[in-house]
Amino acid sequence: MTDVALADACAILAFFAGNGATMTEAGVQAMQGDVAISPITVWELTRKAALGKLPPLPAVEGSFVRWLAAQGFRVQPLTWADTERANALPPLHKDPMDRMLIAQALNADMPIITDDSLYPGYGVRTIW
Repeated sequence: MTDVALADACAILAFFAGNGATMTEAGVQAMQGDVAISPITVWELTRKAALGKLPPLPAVEGSFVRWLAAQGFRVQPLTWADTERANALPPLHKDPMDRMLIAQALNADMPIITDDSLYPGYGVRTIW
């Protein structure tokens, strides 16, 4: 297993907006370590912010992506194999964005930093 963890949208929000108050010490430490962010998560957060469902996201030079990079996060590439696997997953989770993250984590053998209780049903390790 890799030392890199994949953070979902809730983890990013809880860690930065909530100072990690709802997370365990393991979750806070994971967010301070080697963390990858999926393009799906960036799309989810920027879309919700654009729709007014979230406050404006932090930015560097007007870009949330530049802010993520400045925080030391890396991109977790979204591959064809990830999309194929997401469609093949059993229907435990209905949200397609979450299913995509699960597929990415399974394919890359990495844990997900999340508080979503449905993720472990897919055999993916979670940290919160």
